[in-house]
Amino acid sequence: MDISISDQNLAHIRRKLKSGRYSSTNDVLGEALALLDERDRGLESELTEMHESVRRGTEQADAGEVIPAGEVFDELRRRDGVLSSDR
Repeated sequence: MDISISDQNLAHIRRKLKSGRYSSTNDVLGEALALLDERDRGLESELTEMHESVRRGTEQADAGEVIPAGEVFDELRRRDGVLSSDR
C-alpha cells in the first residue's frame, strides 16, 4: 500500500515521536485510528439516540400528545426569563 502524508501531518507525527510517548510511526497512527474509531462509535450512538427521540416525538404528535409552542415559550419566560418577551 502506498500512503501519501502531507508535510503538516508528517511534522505532527514527528512531534509525537519526539515526545517519547510513541516508539514508531505505526504506534502514532494506530493510536490515532483507535481514537477515530472511538469518536465514530460515539457519533453513531448520538445519531441513533436522535432518531429514537424523533420517532418517539412523532408517535406522541400522531397521538395528539403535544403542547402548543406558545404555551411552552410562555412557561419558559415565566420560569427563568429564558426568552425575552419582546421576541
